[in-house]
Amino acid sequence: MVALALFVLLIAGLAVWSAIAAARAARAFPPEGEFVETGTEFAPVRIHYVDRGTARPGVAPVILIHGASGNLRDMTASLVPALEGHTRVIAIDRPGHGWSTRGPHPEISDPIAQARVIRDAMRQRGVERPVVLGHSWGAAVAASWARHYPDEISGVLLLSGALYPWPGDIAWYHRVVGTPFFGGAFLRILTVPGGSLLAAAGVKGNFHPDPAPEGYAERIGLPLLFRPSHFRANSADTAGLKARLAVQSLRYGEIAVPAIVVTGNADYTVSPKIHSYAFHNAVAGSELVKLKGAGHMPHHSRRAVVADAVLRLARGETPFDGMVTIYADGRVEREARASR
Repeated sequence: MVALALFVLLIAGLAVWSAIAAARAARAFPPEGEFVETGTEFAPVRIHYVDRGTARPGVAPVILIHGASGNLRDMTASLVPALEGHTRVIAIDRPGHGWSTRGPHPEISDPIAQARVIRDAMRQRGVERPVVLGHSWGAAVAASWARHYPDEISGVLLLSGALYPWPGDIAWYHRVVGTPFFGGAFLRILTVPGGSLLAAAGVKGNFHPDPAPEGYAERIGLPLLFRPSHFRANSADTAGLKARLAVQSLRYGEIAVPAIVVTGNADYTVSPKIHSYAFHNAVAGSELVKLKGAGHMPHHSRRAVVADAVLRLARGETPFDGMVTIYADGRVEREARASR
């Protein structure tokens, strides 16, 4: 009886701690930008975005889409400062992430659904023919956008992209979150303490072998992830991605927009061979930029290289049809694609 009482007190204490931590995260990392209500079949979804820089003649605007477990602050801490002096640049919170709402439709976890929602939001804000950059999970959104709406964008940049089904399984907790009863209990009791214990290791692993920037977790508002609504959205996206990519990837050969694929060859989070290299091989005319020694976060560790690739697309320059290898010391090697 005493043991049961102690267990109940522990669970209650964890639940209270989690609720307080979620409220504290919301206060510490409030919305940085503006909101727009979307009008697609997945409505109601309210998209939070940050809009910086100024449109310039001959330079397309740029849309930045973050990956899993993130929010737009990952972009405002990296590529937005590098691009806003050259063109209009817009960083997006994907549906259910950061400060964007999710809506009730279960198919919102599909990359094409998120592409449609973000596309609608940006059209409402007068964004025409943008370059769309997607990082990691966000690359699946960008690739889907490029295939379904090629006449509406100026190019696509897939950064450390998750683009194909992969061997192995996802982390166990993503599946737990999706269960009817235990999922809700997990979100309200264990997400905050678990996240607090694992966050530092997760950041380090994502950047490896590059060092994580000082204060990265605070700069991107990582505690926002451990709010129940955000963590649920992230888990739903992650749990459904593999099956959706198995279908989506069959049509990559149809993509005809200017495309640049950027990846670190030492990315141990998303395999370059399974994803980026395969996409480059599937898409005619695409450019593969291989960053020697870089991990999963080159928009931080090799920001100038990534920004240059984005701006080349924005200025209408034709991607190099082949592979560009860039070493840490700045050396560059080019290898044209063999004739098909």
